[in-house]
Amino acid sequence: NSDLNVKEVLNDWFAKGGGTERQEKVPVAMGRIINVKRANDSCAWFSFGELCHQPLGAADYIAIAERFDTVIVEDVPQMSGHCYNEARRFVVFIDALYEAKTKLVIAADVPRDDLFLGFDATVETNDGDEEIAIADASGDTFVIGEGGSSSSSSTTMIRTNNDRTVEWSATGRIGVSLAQLSAVKEVSFSFQRAESRLSEMALASWGR
Repeated sequence: NSDLNVKEVLNDWFAKGGGTERQEKVPVAMGRIINVKRANDSCAWFSFGELCHQPLGAADYIAIAERFDTVIVEDVPQMSGHCYNEARRFVVFIDALYEAKTKLVIAADVPRDDLFLGFDATVETNDGDEEIAIADASGDTFVIGEGGSSSSSSTTMIRTNNDRTVEWSATGRIGVSLAQLSAVKEVSFSFQRAESRLSEMALASWGR
């Protein structure tokens, strides 16, 4: 079965790390630690949830990347607006490993090129950030009505790539502001960079 084959491949990669399997506490800046449940001399093994369902940041991922030559991540899902914050953390994680030239081995639900999808305009995150993006927004905004963008009689509109217009109220479409839309578009660019970096990290010559 394919699941058993994947496990065998991951176990082989883990064994290359050398030493005995153990739990390890990796020090992070400001006196914090990351608990690694499965590690050996030079390899760490995580689930996607352990890395991205928790409020971890760049400092945590950098500490992992600097400590281990190889990092295994299993159960990686396809990511879109349905898991926006988790996808954002995964991008930061990839950046940390890329800068440290750490090998990354992932077991994903979909091929590498299909990991990141466009955001869905109707989806909210569940951890309080209430961030939503529009998949086909071109970034063009304009105001209709009188009195300018701050007037109660005016409405901000966003023009999409297929020349459709979407209303964006003063409080944001489904509670999201234009500033958040701009932030999401920046993250969208970071997704594209992550895809490129994953391709580079897949080369046999990658690593330190």
